[in-house]
Amino acid sequence: MTDTPETTPIVNKRNSTWLWLTLLVGLIALSLSLSVAIYFYYHASAWQASFSASAQELSDMRHTLKQNKKSITTLNGTIQNLTADDKNNQQALVQLQAQVTTLHAQLSALPLAHVLYLAQLAQDALLYQFDANKASVYLQAAHNELTQSTDAELQALDGSLQQTLATLKTMPALNIAKIVSQLSTVQDTINALPLTQTEPKDNAKAQDAQRSFWSKLWNNAWQGLQKVITVKHYGAEAPHFITPDERAYLNARLCLYLAQAQWAALAHNTALFQSNIQDAERWLHAHYDTNNATAQNILQQLKPLENTNLQPNFPELSPLINRIQQALISNGK
Repeated sequence: MTDTPETTPIVNKRNSTWLWLTLLVGLIALSLSLSVAIYFYYHASAWQASFSASAQELSDMRHTLKQNKKSITTLNGTIQNLTADDKNNQQALVQLQAQVTTLHAQLSALPLAHVLYLAQLAQDALLYQFDANKASVYLQAAHNELTQSTDAELQALDGSLQQTLATLKTMPALNIAKIVSQLSTVQDTINALPLTQTEPKDNAKAQDAQRSFWSKLWNNAWQGLQKVITVKHYGAEAPHFITPDERAYLNARLCLYLAQAQWAALAHNTALFQSNIQDAERWLHAHYDTNNATAQNILQQLKPLENTNLQPNFPELSPLINRIQQALISNGK
């Protein structure tokens, strides 16, 4: 009981010390809180402005991102269109190259097509006109076209063409138009040919014009009497007088032979042509004066025509034309 008053002050002192420490810590904590509060208070507006700017920037970035997405979408569409256009352009380029190749082939085949045309003209000249000279002209032109080519196949073709051309040049010329014209000229001179028999002189009309009426009457009576009474003479043969009707018949017969020869020439009928030429020559010798210059000129013109062949054995051009056609097809490919 006596120790209690002495221990109480010590306990109070200890309690006060902890109290002060607690108060001090609380003051420090309060100061720190106030400092933090004051710091955040003064910097909150700046942070808010920064946050607002960041939010605006984020919104702008989102808007820009949307615009970029749209631009990318548009760009992708443009790229796809360009890709499609590029494919179309490539296809058009391939088609154009094919057309150029075809055109080049056609241009290279054009001289050969001309050679084929000339060969066909030569064949027509031989088949339908029997004109070796004209056919030779066409084949010579075809040869000139082929000499400009360096292709081995075309050079071999040109060799065959030259052989055909050489064969044609050795064949005799046959000009049907010239033969027909020559026979027409002969026909125009027939009326001037003298006959082998004496022709009566037509002086009766001139004499009748100078006679009187009684003389004409007597002359007519005498001519009638001559028709009733026939006087025959025995001894030397009297010359036969050719009447105008007989002369017309002789001239017409000779013209007929020549006209038939013309028709045979146009029809390329060799047998009929030679037969009519020979008949015309025999008719001239039998009824006309062959010592006459005109008659001799006609015989000289007819003599070379006796052995004329209107269907000569021309070389066949079909194999040559077939080879040209095959070469043309090969070049077209």
